[in-house]
Amino acid sequence: MLKEIKELEINKVTTQDKVMLSEALDGIVGWNFNPIAVVTNGIEDYYFICKVKTIIENLQMKMAKIYVKVQQGNKPRLLSIEEIA
Repeated sequence: MLKEIKELEINKVTTQDKVMLSEALDGIVGWNFNPIAVVTNGIEDYYFICKVKTIIENLQMKMAKIYVKVQQGNKPRLLSIEEIA
């Protein structure tokens, strides 16, 4: 079964998106991710662009792209965190 390919859309972050992100990041301690925008293909892939604050001063990631995959009936899964700047 082939998935239909949709174009990526950049959207403002909604309350539902914030809940999804916090569920995916559950268990990560010492990092505070504040979403700025969400990029989605409308199916199951979400890319959050976030400002990052850390408790430890030596870890100075300021912006990150967080890739979350959502499948029906399952909890959102965190797939990657990449530093942008």
